[in-house]
Amino acid sequence: MAHEIIRSYKTKGVKEIQTFVKQGTAHYELQWSDGGQLPAELSGLFTTLNTVDTAVLKYIHTQKE
Repeated sequence: MAHEIIRSYKTKGVKEIQTFVKQGTAHYELQWSDGGQLPAELSGLFTTLNTVDTAVLKYIHTQKE
């Protein structure tokens, strides 16, 4: 079953990070739009969209150009 994408973010490169609700929970999880392993700071479950935004925007801000 496909995940319903709640929010997506573009990195400084060409990748896209997607947010969805983990099935069977009320928690948010992230994934790369094209698959692959996320960095540690973006792995795991998040309880609110605010914590998702904070983690993703911090990650994007600290990325090398």
